[in-house]
Amino acid sequence: MEIRTLPDFLINQIAAGEVIERPAFIIKELIENAIDAKATEINIIVKNGGKKEIIVSDNGMGMTSDQLKLCIKRHATSKLPKNNLNDIKFLGFRGEAIPSIASISELKIESCRKELNDGWCIKLKNNKVIQFCPSSIKFGTKITVNNIFENVPARLKFLKSNQVENKNSLQIIKKIALGHPEIKFLYKFEENLSHIYKKQNFNNEGFKQRILEVFQDEFFSNSLLVENRIQSDLYDIKLRGFISIPSYNKVNQSYQFLFVNGRPVQDRGLSSVIRLSYRDTLPRGRHPLYCLMLDLSNDQIDVNVHPTKLEVKFQNYEFLKSFVINSITKALQIKNNNKISKTFNISEISNKLPSHKGELEEQTFLDTLNANPKIKTLYDQEKDEFFKKTTEYPLGSALYQFKKNFIISITSDDILLIDQHAAHERILFEKLKRNISTQNVTKQILLIPININMDQIKIKILFEYNDLLKKIGLEIEKFGEKSILVREVPSLLINYDIKQIIVDLCDDLMEIGMPKSLDEKINLILGNICCHKSIRSGRILNLDEMNALLREMELTPNSGQCNHGRPTSIALSVKQIEKLFERIQ
Repeated sequence: MEIRTLPDFLINQIAAGEVIERPAFIIKELIENAIDAKATEINIIVKNGGKKEIIVSDNGMGMTSDQLKLCIKRHATSKLPKNNLNDIKFLGFRGEAIPSIASISELKIESCRKELNDGWCIKLKNNKVIQFCPSSIKFGTKITVNNIFENVPARLKFLKSNQVENKNSLQIIKKIALGHPEIKFLYKFEENLSHIYKKQNFNNEGFKQRILEVFQDEFFSNSLLVENRIQSDLYDIKLRGFISIPSYNKVNQSYQFLFVNGRPVQDRGLSSVIRLSYRDTLPRGRHPLYCLMLDLSNDQIDVNVHPTKLEVKFQNYEFLKSFVINSITKALQIKNNNKISKTFNISEISNKLPSHKGELEEQTFLDTLNANPKIKTLYDQEKDEFFKKTTEYPLGSALYQFKKNFIISITSDDILLIDQHAAHERILFEKLKRNISTQNVTKQILLIPININMDQIKIKILFEYNDLLKKIGLEIEKFGEKSILVREVPSLLINYDIKQIIVDLCDDLMEIGMPKSLDEKINLILGNICCHKSIRSGRILNLDEMNALLREMELTPNSGQCNHGRPTSIALSVKQIEKLFERIQ
């Protein structure tokens, strides 16, 4: 076979395969072009999942007729004025988007330079110009893309349903809108889904308002502010944005938005670093929510990695990872995140109420409430002391123990529900972690070793991690083929059922396996132990015990969630209570 030069139409289709994977990527490229053109308003219309039609219009600076003819050529761009790939200040720069789109669709571009008031239109099919004529457009640029992949049926058949493609397109719009709160976005899908992101100020308050629009209220009420900066002769790095508290998490990563110099990026390394910053506060398989802006000098990054421009390389990656971890860890530690705020739907609660009058008449008030009062009547002097506690302590003062498992507490602003088992589990976990980190694990030698019968598989699994068990204070040895002896235990465990703790630990290791990281291995074992030695559900606590638990929570790091990542407390504010009673809308 002879070597030959590929024809232009095939070169364009190959290039399009790298840039345009699905309709969402067309939307991304066109929106980025509009932003680079200094647009303050961008409108997006999508039909048939983007396969039939995509329209993106903006009020940017527009193009002259000569520029319009040039923009459809490969590698024609206005965004590298000094031909320097090390100083890229625009979202686009490769000059591939428009020709790639034109090679797999029918493309129409209308544009008018602001100061000229002279609109022009160019139409292309399969990357060939079929019409060039004046246009009635008065300002900005409007691009219409029809029949995507019609001439590349192999690519067309790999597209998903309209619903899936629209979801991907909406995710792209959300990402770019979050990165540019100063721009108004209007999008419309399939004639029935439309939304507007209002133009905001280009500052922290505007960024906050845009996050509220995209994430809705529940994320923001369960989020922490991250803000850190390092300025020196070598570095000028700034990180700002919002992260969710550990107990507010999702099963997937669709609510994770990361921007580098305003550019939405997908960096697995940084995503892993952000999750690592949460350490043991997140359950396995759950992910935090965040919207973070990373700003650094252009010579510290390389965005010319992939045609989609979603990947970025960093010059000093190790330093950057350390900076991100420190920033997020600091936010998680400083903020008092002991309680998670929940929103409730009044209809959901109403549906759970008994609907028959007879059922209500058969139940007394106390039967329905099923709460045991744990505090005596408050006289004037006691009231003063009680309300003093509610203002001094973040978790307030305990009132009742509900269902022998939940503590009801009141602060000056909120009513709190605390899961006593989950809260005590975290307190014990942090104590054991602290003892191990300071190598201050005190052991107790048992006068009579504990003999535990086990099958050989469990014994094998247990002794694979014998060194870790020694590290936390458990000394075990084999005793025949189907049993082990426990000779030493941590002093904190001396009054607990060691046999049950070891058996449960083996069961968990068989079911979920052991993580690779040493810290995660230790945390898994400690979490299992603490789960079985903490206050059990169903144990009755007196008022002093409940308040002692609340005070311990206030002093314990990460006490807002148990070792498995579930919340330990939930707060109901006055505003939320009024909304439940329909006093406010």
